[in-house]
Amino acid sequence: MKTTDRHIRPPHIAVFCSAADGLPRQWIETASALGRWIGRHGAVLVYGGVEAGLMKTVAEAAKPAGARIVGVVPARRRTAASPLNDIVIPATDLNNRKAAMSHLSDVFVILPGGYGTLDELMTAFAYINFTDQQSKRIILYNPDGLYDGIIAQLDKFVSVGLMRPHCLDCLTAVTTTDRLLSQLEQDLKLNPI
Repeated sequence: MKTTDRHIRPPHIAVFCSAADGLPRQWIETASALGRWIGRHGAVLVYGGVEAGLMKTVAEAAKPAGARIVGVVPARRRTAASPLNDIVIPATDLNNRKAAMSHLSDVFVILPGGYGTLDELMTAFAYINFTDQQSKRIILYNPDGLYDGIIAQLDKFVSVGLMRPHCLDCLTAVTTTDRLLSQLEQDLKLNPI
């Protein structure tokens, strides 16, 4: 039996990012470019599902570009769920939300965010390494040195023997939008448009 394109699962890209408004223009433009890339490549956006901050920006760019959108929305935020979501997966709490996103996604993109995004980054990192999901990747968008301290801490864990060097293989830090999109393409092994 011949396999057709419609039977191939499209890539699922988790985006972890801030729900805050009023962020630097560069960060907003990168979130928008990422959303458009996801849509143009026929991928599925998997995200926190609410209409706020960079999450809203990514979804608003992804949808008209052709993306399907999966919002994993905690019960506490269900009234803020985006109307752009094609599928809403209710989550009882943040741990349930992270677990659902980890299982659904092929690649994790970390945009600027606060403690919630940091928690999501570390959960994805631990999930990949602890469950040996080495085919899954993390792209850390690090504009203006935002995540330099986190990167240094992970390197410190390696240097003092608390973590094996190969654990860092799943993580790539980038500082520009172009590098983010080219790394995403490389990690998903897609051809340029």
